Amino acid sequence: MTKELIKTSTATPSATHDAIAQKLEQAFAIYGFATPNVATLKEHSGTTLKTLYKYFPSKEAMVIGALHYRHKRYIAFLEQDSPINHKITSVHDANTLLLHIFTRLALWLETYAPRGCMSLQALACYPNNEKIQNAVQSHKLEVKQWLTENFNDLTIATAASKKDFVETIFILHEGMASAWPSSQHAALKAAHQAISILVEQLTQK
Repeated sequence: MTKELIKTSTATPSATHDAIAQKLEQAFAIYGFATPNVATLKEHSGTTLKTLYKYFPSKEAMVIGALHYRHKRYIAFLEQDSPINHKITSVHDANTLLLHIFTRLALWLETYAPRGCMSLQALACYPNNEKIQNAVQSHKLEVKQWLTENFNDLTIATAASKKDFVETIFILHEGMASAWPSSQHAALKAAHQAISILVEQLTQK
């Protein structure tokens, strides 16, 4: 009998859910999405099959749960050690925060995602799964919203140009994550160069 490593008798349902999701995230990071079956995921999660299915009733749910957990962890990682703790209103502050975001992205990719964005890997493995597609799309929109909120008070000529600014940052973010497996820190260098051009354009408006 598998030893119950996650103490469901004392943990709250949400704590147990997150503990299992964390282990599932680790498992998919190691094995990918196609290789591990439910039995492998159960062993890696350190819980019983009954408890695993209680919180994640299918492999599809396990994938989505792992992606949700990873997304929350990623946003918290980007916010960690931020050099800016006030509203971004100046181009100088915007540049400082942008360099921080992309440096943190590089550290995340180097440490937790050397093979690139896990969400894109999930899409590649499940190209016709609507629920997984919706989960990934939701996470991407939340990243864009997070960027919008951070730069919402930046003084730019028009609302349209502010939207374009955020869209450009988001595309740089996605491009760097996609390029990382083959380019590593060259991708970060290219992102920094693009940021420099973007910020210079802001100062000319």
